[in-house]
Amino acid sequence: MLQIAATILQVISFLAEHKEQVKKLILDIESLIPATPGNSKALIIRNFIATSLNVEAQIEQTWPFVNGLFNELVATTKRPS
Repeated sequence: MLQIAATILQVISFLAEHKEQVKKLILDIESLIPATPGNSKALIIRNFIATSLNVEAQIEQTWPFVNGLFNELVATTKRPS
């Protein structure tokens, strides 16, 4: 459980530190594969984050705890200005 907590903190920190890059990635994926379901697009970004942090083994258990934060980032990214 401690490892999952540490991974949650890593993912949250990653999203905070690289917010603009993640937002750009969200928009790029949306423009490249617009007809793909949102869950599949989120999986691409989730795997990118896991690989970037070298936490592939923990991401499956970690993601439910950070999914709400990620979804909020997606919503604010796709919301018209």
